[in-house]
Amino acid sequence: MRAFSPWLDRTTPVPRAWPPPAQPDIADTLRDIRTRDRYGHVLHVAAALLFAFFAPLDQGPNSVASIVLVSITLVRVLTFPALFTPLLRWTPLWIALAWVGWTALSATWSPRSDALRLLNGQRLLLGVLALWPVLDHTRALAWALVLAAATNAAVQVAQKFGVLLPAHGASWRPSGLVALPAVAAINGGSAILLSMALLMGTRGIERVALYAVIMLCGVGMTLAASRFPALAFIPALILLSFMLVRLGYATRRSMMRTVLALAVLATIALLGVGEDFLRYLRSAAADAQAGSRGDVGFSSIHLRVFWWKASFAEFLQHPVIGGGVGSFTGFVDGYAGTRPFLERSGISLAEALPLHPHSSYLRALAETGIVGFTLFCSMIIAVLLGAFRNAVRNPNRSCAVVVGACASLVFILLCTSSECVELMNVAYAHLVVVIAICALPRTDHAPPL
Repeated sequence: MRAFSPWLDRTTPVPRAWPPPAQPDIADTLRDIRTRDRYGHVLHVAAALLFAFFAPLDQGPNSVASIVLVSITLVRVLTFPALFTPLLRWTPLWIALAWVGWTALSATWSPRSDALRLLNGQRLLLGVLALWPVLDHTRALAWALVLAAATNAAVQVAQKFGVLLPAHGASWRPSGLVALPAVAAINGGSAILLSMALLMGTRGIERVALYAVIMLCGVGMTLAASRFPALAFIPALILLSFMLVRLGYATRRSMMRTVLALAVLATIALLGVGEDFLRYLRSAAADAQAGSRGDVGFSSIHLRVFWWKASFAEFLQHPVIGGGVGSFTGFVDGYAGTRPFLERSGISLAEALPLHPHSSYLRALAETGIVGFTLFCSMIIAVLLGAFRNAVRNPNRSCAVVVGACASLVFILLCTSSECVELMNVAYAHLVVVIAICALPRTDHAPPL
């Protein structure tokens, strides 16, 4: 690999790759490699920041940013294996490998011929591994992520007022560059939580910029008019407030002021640009009342409930191994309740045959059975436990960002009960950066870029 890395400082000894260093020694090992490979580290940091900013915006930038980051990571792992051997001690890595492996194996009994194509999005999990060597730039990664969400929200505002053409979605729900309103709401809500954590200990221009990001992302969530992310944001905000106060990053009084300011901004956003959101809520309530009376009514909520019932019915048919990845569409087509639902709702068969049941948890249960569901939930629990442990163990300024990432992760996991984030590359990339911020050990010794 010498031809690829002529900038190496060969006067510095190379840290040994095996056995993997223990947790307290990880920061020292990575620091030694940065000393030997300064330029490589700078390139890696630049690629990581570009990934955090561009990957959550659109499919094209997502692919390019992923390729650049993984390519630089591959060169560095071949040159310095010690950069990545500590990951062998990270429990979620092995559970994730088992989950992806089992999902891939389920393609062998899936009726869908191109089932393996649905695993393309899992390549983004490599982003967590690729971000490992830049753990000392946690705040910069968080900033890149919130700026990406703010950029998308600015495009939403431009679409709302006719400055830009709307994305190829529902024209009354501007979603910015990400095309799907739900993704715009998920990324925006996550960015608000991260921004609130970044506020801890900041002053001057940085603080003003973070308030501007919060305001812009709040407007973006309102314009997206996605109901479940708005509901999921409330428990995530409560969790964030509790952790920031409990761990000493904020006082109760300052946290109450911050939450009150957030409520005022949300009210202003609803009054200013929230007419579509409010109309969307009223129509959902009217449809729900019609359905309770037995009248013909239809909304996306009814459709989701139908898909969730169908996914559970598929699970009951194949409780252990599931129907196989990608099998849900075919199952719904032959499901006994499909035709009666179409007659009541008046929608077409094509609209009722989705790629997934709009719930990551029910998708795992239906398509990969209790085995895949257990692996999926175990992976989530392992990441969450590690994230909370990191946030509690190292109470310092940089770890306030980890607290924000914990709340953001909980928010996204709540949202994915009504969406399949693992099949939405743009939202998945945002989630990957959040997981990396949660999972990586902290250090306060960050060299300048």
